[in-house]
Amino acid sequence: MAWTHDKIELLKKLWDDGLTASRIAHEIGDMTRNAVIGKAHRLGLSGRMQSKSKNSSISIVRKKKHSSYNKKIIEVVSQVDEPMNPTLFLDIKDGMCRWPLGEPGEGDFKFCGRGTNEKVYCEQHHKMAFQPLTSIRNRNKKVNKKFRIA
Repeated sequence: MAWTHDKIELLKKLWDDGLTASRIAHEIGDMTRNAVIGKAHRLGLSGRMQSKSKNSSISIVRKKKHSSYNKKIIEVVSQVDEPMNPTLFLDIKDGMCRWPLGEPGEGDFKFCGRGTNEKVYCEQHHKMAFQPLTSIRNRNKKVNKKFRIA
């Protein structure tokens, strides 16, 4: 699969004739399409794409979609009617908030214990645990802008 002088000359001729890279690879034999494209690039052979003429009547314009998910405003209410009821692991029952308080390895580790509406967490902890997708997207956009390589 080495490039000999004869293969290079044949590549130049077929490239100028307008054959595709796949067809050239087939004609040369024992070459892949990517090998032909790479060699043509290294030889500096002319590109295949025609630039769009100024007289062309066809133009593709993509508009930004304005979706409603960017316009949502989420209210987080920090006022809770029910006080926390720190509960040990053995005392947790269905309908009690399982939000951890403290470190699991320590002796004072407990759970929130507030009442829930058939959820794992109370309303306050549910809002903290399950963030809306839009806030996550916005956070990721800020991170991507910081590390963008231009």
